[in-house]
Amino acid sequence: AYPEAVSCAGKFWLPDASDWGSRLAAEPGSGQLNPLEPKTYEVVANIINDITSMFPEGLYHAGADEVTPGCWETDPSIQADMEKGGTLSQLLERYVRAVHPHVVSKNRTVVFWEDVLLDVEVNVSSSVIPPATTILQTWNNGANNTKLIVQAGYRAIVSSASFYYLDCGHGDFVGNNSVYDDQRSDYKTDGGSWCGPFKTWQRVYDYDIAYGLTAEEAKLVIGGEVALWTEQADSTVLDARIWPRASAMAEALWSGNRDASGRKRYAEATDRLNDWRHRMVGRGIRAEPIQPLWCRTRPGMCDLVR
Repeated sequence: AYPEAVSCAGKFWLPDASDWGSRLAAEPGSGQLNPLEPKTYEVVANIINDITSMFPEGLYHAGADEVTPGCWETDPSIQADMEKGGTLSQLLERYVRAVHPHVVSKNRTVVFWEDVLLDVEVNVSSSVIPPATTILQTWNNGANNTKLIVQAGYRAIVSSASFYYLDCGHGDFVGNNSVYDDQRSDYKTDGGSWCGPFKTWQRVYDYDIAYGLTAEEAKLVIGGEVALWTEQADSTVLDARIWPRASAMAEALWSGNRDASGRKRYAEATDRLNDWRHRMVGRGIRAEPIQPLWCRTRPGMCDLVR
């Protein structure tokens, strides 16, 4: 509706397939808000006003992940700004300086993806996003990025793609991709999925979101969130992609994934998830089975160790 507010909209996302640096977006399709365009701030302010009026929660997620330099660099107005000495990080900072205080004025804490601080190409200074009013959500590099965030004084929401991305392991959706031209019988790759392999419920359950943190640092980790990005998911598969893997995360975060002796509770968790999955199916939720029916009716008989 406001084409002037968007850079590189509708352009092919990867002009040179041999050069990832040429990309205009992390994936199809392309388009980023133009921080130099006044209409951008009018539209974003209206969105913030609408969302905060409809939802009373104290958090507002303002995004800001995967800013792609190539997109902005193709925009004539941004090119002119850079010729005067401007940088892409300054461009992002201009946007964040407008959005952050507007959200805070609505009595909300602002949530950004970690990229706004940690991205190596386009980022902002911590002075622009004060920890007192900002939470960062981490998704890259597992525990390493969580530690960087809390060491900088921010509260963290953990959504590590290595453990909590439920869309991983289903290949990719871009066409004519030569990565699939592979006749090996020992085909042990990510299957074309950037975050493959598939995250099993055991993988989800196993994750310690405070791994490698000191006791004080761990206090800044306020929770975790599984993510199901929907490039290859719609209403026909939604239930099975989410459940019961999200339930595995819920138990690990709310009740812990270890027994009194410190051992992971995989066997007991299996029985609980089987029962919970059965209850969900009874309520019309098409949750994915985690064991054959024979195992589900004979608890413990399918364990690896008796």
